[in-house]
Amino acid sequence: MSGFLGSGKTTLLNRWLRERQDLAVIINELGDIGIDQHLTRESRVPVTLLSGGCLCCVIQGSLSTTLRNLFMARKNGELPAFSTLVLETTGAADPFGVIAPLEQDPWLKKRFFCQSVLTVVDAVAGTHSLERHPEWLEQIHAADALVLSKTAHCESEALAALQAQLTALNPTACIYPEPAPVDLLKQSFPRRCRVTGSFAPVPSGGSLLSSQHPQTQPSRHQLYSASLRWDGRLSWPLWQAALKQLAGQCGGALIRVKGLLHVDGLDGPLLVQWVEGQEPELAPLNQWPDEDTLTRLVLIVRHPQADFAQQQLAHWETLLTQLANQ
Repeated sequence: MSGFLGSGKTTLLNRWLRERQDLAVIINELGDIGIDQHLTRESRVPVTLLSGGCLCCVIQGSLSTTLRNLFMARKNGELPAFSTLVLETTGAADPFGVIAPLEQDPWLKKRFFCQSVLTVVDAVAGTHSLERHPEWLEQIHAADALVLSKTAHCESEALAALQAQLTALNPTACIYPEPAPVDLLKQSFPRRCRVTGSFAPVPSGGSLLSSQHPQTQPSRHQLYSASLRWDGRLSWPLWQAALKQLAGQCGGALIRVKGLLHVDGLDGPLLVQWVEGQEPELAPLNQWPDEDTLTRLVLIVRHPQADFAQQQLAHWETLLTQLANQ
């Protein structure tokens, strides 16, 4: 399952998990701190987190290892006998680059096959995403099915224009309005290559699985993430001021913010889901997803400087400490 940052992949996945218990899930996160896997904790399906970068370019070898481990755990009875595995990619991932190992690794090819590439499209962001983010175009082209999200916030004319644009970009993909049915997970589509229409073989002596350590691989997207864990708490008004300050620091580079904030007076954390150009979505959770009650936040930016996001979070952490000591 692909879709640009903040398109609504986890929201859709959560709905499907309530209807299907025969699934396993792999969640790939750009940041070092995982947030999305906590949002699926109410389901009984096994969820695996792959953090620290995109599977399509930074941590390619991790998927092969994870799939092998899941298969053996299922075979040995350590996990429920799932029939379908859902891979939720990062919002920057190129789906073709993610699924290629399934076709090129002989061991995996005998045990797994890619049934479909589903791309979630944020109807609110719409054309803006295409103009600003080339990754969105990759995800549209690779899709077997396009699943619209956030359509309730769109005017009918804008929605029709978006659907026409999607059809022009990928005439063979089915477009599903919201809510997309869980039966979509049962449909199979023939595999395709972005150039030839079918998967091209690996060149002699070559491999699609990188042997390099993840830290040596730069992001090809100019999308960079930074993570913060902060041992403190603030009142809600102070958190509001702090988030506004973070947005001001990042300016137009801000793409995505998500996190769990420790707020005075709440039993659980405040979940923050924030997409560029949209209002932050804030939801109090009844309890913390684990025993760790530290504030944790992931910032994703598009910027030519790889350390820009980390610099902004470092400045922001200083502000949080000042606010907490007032």
